[in-house]
Amino acid sequence: MHVFANTSMPSLADQLALSRNRPAGFDYMRIALASTIICLHGANVTLGLGRALEIQSTLRIGIAMILALFFSLSGFLVTASLQRCKSLISFLGLRVLRIGPALAVETTLSAIIIGSVFTELPLAQYVADPKFHAYFLNIVGDIHYELPGVFLHNPLPDVVNAQLWTVPYELWCYVVLALLAVTTICFNRVAYLVFLVVVQVALVSYDIYRWDEVPIQLRPHLLVFCFLAGVGFYLWRDKVPFNRTVCLLALVACAAGMATGRGDALAPVPAAYVACYLGLMNPRRSWIVSSGDYSYGLYLYGFVIQQCVASFGPPVQHWYLNILISLPLAFGVAVASWHLVEKQALRLRGQVETFEAAVLSRIAIVGFWRKPPERVELHARLGNSSASI
Repeated sequence: MHVFANTSMPSLADQLALSRNRPAGFDYMRIALASTIICLHGANVTLGLGRALEIQSTLRIGIAMILALFFSLSGFLVTASLQRCKSLISFLGLRVLRIGPALAVETTLSAIIIGSVFTELPLAQYVADPKFHAYFLNIVGDIHYELPGVFLHNPLPDVVNAQLWTVPYELWCYVVLALLAVTTICFNRVAYLVFLVVVQVALVSYDIYRWDEVPIQLRPHLLVFCFLAGVGFYLWRDKVPFNRTVCLLALVACAAGMATGRGDALAPVPAAYVACYLGLMNPRRSWIVSSGDYSYGLYLYGFVIQQCVASFGPPVQHWYLNILISLPLAFGVAVASWHLVEKQALRLRGQVETFEAAVLSRIAIVGFWRKPPERVELHARLGNSSASI
């Protein structure tokens, strides 16, 4: 290890090294973003979708940023995981373990317990209804929002789990990244940068000719591009500065692009930088992030719990009451989901890696082909000097 004076601006890689590759910022971000989504849904489930959209349209920049940050940080973190994988077996296997079991449990609980309690149909008719059977397709990413006779008279009627609309696009992100891995593009950062530039130009050109109504959120294809931008920042982490001024400029660029929706295609890259900068900050860990990752459980259970609360009628159909009641309940269920389901599923990681090793020992071509690793110099500032690793 060579120690030398360093006066250059620290990079994302430097900041990652200072936290020993475990920055607390990403953990706090996930919790904060998942909680914010529940707060936004408080208006939807108490005022109805039309009135809620009227109000939320005045907050378009902030609302559009939420999922942009979520997808961007996912791209950064999932790429770090991909770099440690030897083939698609472990990469896709670990993605399934992280997403599948908790989604399956939430879908089953919603259909069997919540549906049975809140449906207005006789129980035999409820379980015989095709909507009940179709609801279980949520487990494989084919999203269905309704259960027969459930939440019919809520301000937002029929919908059980509106938050799941993002699941197919998250799955598409993994599919695209898997293809980029198989073609070695994401193992060659120059090739990946070229790919990213081509996609950016194509998206801008597409949006120039698409002047339809602007949605509250970024369009799904732009959320996927946020993920891909996060991938790019991870691959170029040793060259991208970790700088507060750059982060503020990126925020201004996001606001300018998202203000009217006409510049949305230019927002994913600066949004991804903001996500990386905030995520790589390393504040002291509190129990809320050190005891588990509860963000996925908040995402899965928040909306259905909010609909259950709203179903008790006008006395609790105020957005602030819905949030005050639903958020603690969702957090409690998220804690249970992590410790009883998600954490247990992740313990199967060793079996996935053992299976992968057995396959690779017989069919080596299945493994990822990589060029020799590119040297990444880390200038982690320690006083007036730093270490080059």
